[in-house]
Amino acid sequence: MKKKVVALLTLAMFVMTLLPVAAFADESPLPEAKVENSSVEFEFDNPTVDVNEVVVLTAKMFADEEQEVKAQLTGETRIWLTDNNKNNAVVKNAKFGLIDENGNFKVWETEKDPNGIEVKDGIVRRAKIENGAKIGISVASAGEYTLHVGQLQKNATDDKNIAEVEYENGNTITVNPLDEDSMTFTHKYIQGNMKVNDDVAVLEKTVLENAGFEFNGVDTFTVTGRLLGKDGADNSNKPIKDAEVTLSSNKDNLQLVEETVTTDRNGEFDIEFSLDAEVNATITVTYGDLEYTIRVNAGSSELDTINTTKEGGYVLAGKDDNWSEEDSVLFSDAVQFELLDENGNVVEGNKLAGEPAEPAKPAELAEPAAVRGGKHDKYVTIKKPSNSTLEEDDLVLAWDDEEECYTLEYTGVKADAKKDLVEGEYTVTVALKSGSKATATFNVAKFGDVKDLAIKTYRGNGNLHEPVKNDDEIALGDEFGIIVKYVDENGIEINAINEDLKVGAEGKAIQKQLIDAGYTAAYMLKEDSTVNESLIGTTIKVTAFDSKEKKLATKELTVVDAYNTYGLAFDNNEGKVNVDNNVKVSIVDKNGKVAETVKGDVYAYVDSQSNKDAKVTVATDKNAAKGKFNITVYANQPTTADIVVGVRTSDAKIYAGTLTYTFGEESIPAGTSVVMTLGSTEMIVNNQLVDMKDAAPFAQDNRTFVPFRALGEALGAKVDYDQDAKTVTYKLGSSEIVMTLGSKDYTVNGVKKTMDVAPFAKDNRTYVPVRFVGEGLGFTVTGLTNANGQYVAVAFTK
Repeated sequence: MKKKVVALLTLAMFVMTLLPVAAFADESPLPEAKVENSSVEFEFDNPTVDVNEVVVLTAKMFADEEQEVKAQLTGETRIWLTDNNKNNAVVKNAKFGLIDENGNFKVWETEKDPNGIEVKDGIVRRAKIENGAKIGISVASAGEYTLHVGQLQKNATDDKNIAEVEYENGNTITVNPLDEDSMTFTHKYIQGNMKVNDDVAVLEKTVLENAGFEFNGVDTFTVTGRLLGKDGADNSNKPIKDAEVTLSSNKDNLQLVEETVTTDRNGEFDIEFSLDAEVNATITVTYGDLEYTIRVNAGSSELDTINTTKEGGYVLAGKDDNWSEEDSVLFSDAVQFELLDENGNVVEGNKLAGEPAEPAKPAELAEPAAVRGGKHDKYVTIKKPSNSTLEEDDLVLAWDDEEECYTLEYTGVKADAKKDLVEGEYTVTVALKSGSKATATFNVAKFGDVKDLAIKTYRGNGNLHEPVKNDDEIALGDEFGIIVKYVDENGIEINAINEDLKVGAEGKAIQKQLIDAGYTAAYMLKEDSTVNESLIGTTIKVTAFDSKEKKLATKELTVVDAYNTYGLAFDNNEGKVNVDNNVKVSIVDKNGKVAETVKGDVYAYVDSQSNKDAKVTVATDKNAAKGKFNITVYANQPTTADIVVGVRTSDAKIYAGTLTYTFGEESIPAGTSVVMTLGSTEMIVNNQLVDMKDAAPFAQDNRTFVPFRALGEALGAKVDYDQDAKTVTYKLGSSEIVMTLGSKDYTVNGVKKTMDVAPFAKDNRTYVPVRFVGEGLGFTVTGLTNANGQYVAVAFTK
């Protein structure tokens, strides 16, 4: 229940304490206020919290009982807490600050704050609080506390002359004791270069550079942690002093100053480290059974690994009369790369910002690596024909939006292309700052004989050029353009500009042909309305014919409703703990086809989680484009979380879905189901029919038995049989079951249990009781009966 603290300020109090409304810092004119009715209110969002949890108050200021004003408390304002259980002593270790728009707690420092605010001996001085501001308060010990807000009286020289606001509804804060030992992290400013939010240390390079810090393995950053013990003798939480805390990192480029640190009398310890590169890392902090992972985000690129996925293709020679006169040329038809983040997730989209690393200088390459800055900040080394003048500066790594891949881009001066892109074979090595590199070859050749026609279709006018892929959809109301290209024996494509080339499109959904110089031909579809509903599902056939080259090509597009009802599809629902797991999301129609016409803003939030102690976060791409986007999910402990994801389009339509994601290796995916029928070797696994082949389940001694390997593999477990010990072992996620033939005793995660039946061998097969295996691995086991009440099958569900 929310509590409201109301300070009704009388005329006398205005003179003695808070400044009158007219003296509040307010740039806009205020209505004439009756001073005796003026007030300041604080609304408690949560007056009862746990140790180190933040109490949030909202400040509201009124010119009268109803007229809220834009104002600011100025002058000698004081804020402090007293401990009700310790003779109302001032709580000197309380933390005060503001809650920003993102919900982060910005602590006012114990030293003088840049804004002029001071915190000394537990008392906040000169706090400038605007109307509507949210104030945060946290205490490291359990107890009952009283909040005080007051004003230094006129001409007073010390804090003994403070006139306090009287509260109408009470001003008590209750801090509950911890149930167990706890570890918390705050930031320790080093020239304002670091902050820690939700156990994530964020190093902002621009701020670091301004402060004179670099990622050079020398400059030191600090995060401060604190250990608190559970309930003390007086039902409060005590700092754990003189305790050894162990530190470790998952990256070689993060060097810890010390791997073991000792807490001081306040239970605090400093984690000092340096970075020799802008690469994300984690620091694991361990004390006894407590283990926390701090993620250090150095503001670096997310790229970690580069692989060659296509090479050996052809690029048009600069001497060819058909060479493009565009400012840049992409080599996607000749060479392509795959980029991975540090967790092995494929990275898509233009994510090359922050890649200034110089590549290695392989001895086998004819040209040394060039250190290059400027607009590209991307680096390559090349081996080229002896008569080529191509330099490293002329090639960069780039994202091709149309082909959806990383490739090379020629950005040299177009007048030099004849000397740069001469015929022959080229070898290129591309390196990331992480040290990963990939080598690929491509060929440069003049255009040969026309072997085929390629039809490219695009949405919108000639300036938009958003490609429509083969077998894709185009919506009613869209404009689309056609570009035809000639293709030679090497796969090189050039624009087909020929008076003998004829292009046409036919379909009931076409409204009219357009004149658009950006295309070979362009058309507009009929509007999306109930009148044209019958056109949905029809096709548009594009035909290109060149009478001189004697080549014919066709392409079909399917017409869809622009207001189609779409859903979201996720490419995976399972990942590891303590790493950023990437999930690709597609906006799909009822048939599962990606809706490339849909784009919009992306949002996501964690709706629920099975492990309440796990810290689960989700981050998303800002926008969805061509019906696709990515989200990144993280958890520091094994858990299953429901994550709601949505896309809001420019016309206010929302497409949403819930991702049920399981964190933890080999965890059982939510929704897993297996059904086995007595007497049948066929079972149903996640609605798919699977043949067990070796034997069928059967009932014996009021239990259902099944071959041990068939059951384990159906449930997704790793199965092992020890011939000498006569034991079968199942491993699934964190669960392990060991059963012994002929024995009713078995273990689950090392804990001894007893069954009422025992596994046995029959016809060279080992049979186990299904219920004990299923329940031991975390499944719900249910017996199924037929219409006559006879037991006929068993179901395992998760």
